[in-house]
Amino acid sequence: MLFSEKEFNVFSDTDFLLTKVEVIDKMKQLLVDTRDKLSKRANESGFSFPYNVDKNAGKISKGENYLGLPYLVLDYPACFSNEDIFAFRTMFWWGNFFSCTLHLQGRSLELYRRFLINNFDKLKKKGLYVSIGKTPWHYHYGSDNYVLATEVDESNIIHADFIKLSQRIELTKWERLPNLAASFLTTLLSSITEPL
Repeated sequence: MLFSEKEFNVFSDTDFLLTKVEVIDKMKQLLVDTRDKLSKRANESGFSFPYNVDKNAGKISKGENYLGLPYLVLDYPACFSNEDIFAFRTMFWWGNFFSCTLHLQGRSLELYRRFLINNFDKLKKKGLYVSIGKTPWHYHYGSDNYVLATEVDESNIIHADFIKLSQRIELTKWERLPNLAASFLTTLLSSITEPL
């Protein structure tokens, strides 16, 4: 077994890992700020969330290996159970993007599906992505997982076992993440309650 010069430089460099720890800590704080902005917007919206949705704390999780790279996620507001998923997930994926995704499945999907169908043509104009993947647990924007809403028809909404509506945010827009997430949440909440 041989190490390339690039590999040697990585495993002999402590500065990168110390900087990574600082970055993760700052990203956690950015997600806390995002949660605070989402909470304010959710309360102002007047939206009647399902009874089991956590609108208080939110959960920030981190991992080291989403398709090989570190990530952080904020689930707020959210409910995950075997029978029901209503989750707004804000994700940082190292080296790739931020994303905001509304995931509906089970009871919540059946509750809001007709509003999504009624508003789908208007949602297409918002530049959002719709999941076409086989599992709801992927968040990359590969063509086998997400496509622009303009590329699918409402049959995807009618027949889906889960629906994920997502917005990709470039890493360069990190300072705007709390506001962009809150704005997207507002758009999505109005799309599942009333005509846009």
